Amino acid sequence: MSNAPKALLTRAATFTTRAADDDGFTLEGYAAVFDSPTLIDSWEGRFEERIAPGAFAKTIQERTPVVQFDHGHDIATGSVPIAAIDDIREDKRGLFVAARMFDNPRVEPIRQAIAGGAIDGMSFRFRVVREEWDESGDTDVRTIREAELFELGPVVFPAYEQTTVGVRSRQALDALQDPEVRSELARILATGTDVKSLATNPDPVTDHSGSTDSDSQTTHSERQPRSRAQRDALAALHLH
Repeated sequence: MSNAPKALLTRAATFTTRAADDDGFTLEGYAAVFDSPTLIDSWEGRFEERIAPGAFAKTIQERTPVVQFDHGHDIATGSVPIAAIDDIREDKRGLFVAARMFDNPRVEPIRQAIAGGAIDGMSFRFRVVREEWDESGDTDVRTIREAELFELGPVVFPAYEQTTVGVRSRQALDALQDPEVRSELARILATGTDVKSLATNPDPVTDHSGSTDSDSQTTHSERQPRSRAQRDALAALHLH
């Protein structure tokens, strides 16, 4: 597998919110954990990957990566950074990042989704500069010795499982290729909807007069099933 792709790769990690003066605008966590095996089984091929200590030392001295939401693919925020990095460094565990989210209306729905636990994944985009391969076992092992880091930030669906990030089904990832599903998901997040409550709420009730109310008891209302895009968006969130 020594011919595995090296450019514009993404990997997932996790992060936590830290209350700075109780405002909840500070994110911190490890963008990468050193010597933690990750099984890559995707378009890149099938192999085990580890990141060696020191892999990010050169890149973080040369440039500070930008912080974007969903790698800049979010409809509302686009490629505009959502936070400024206050601290980025390697320690014994991995690449530690602390960032301060901007306080503006576009970032606020993202902050609320993170605070509510609906978003807990971080993903980073990088290029492999130096690597070593061990092809002696049943599964090839890539050790990344040096990587060039471009961008990182919170994502709705982390690209790959890590030890502290939950698995997202391949069906969910496939569903996200549909623009209607992505739009529905963006609408849910942008409106500040409590996504966890959607798992138990019934399908909306539509009043023929034009109003919509989930609690309507009038004889002029009937339940309307969720659209395919809504069902797929909820399924992607593991709520339906």
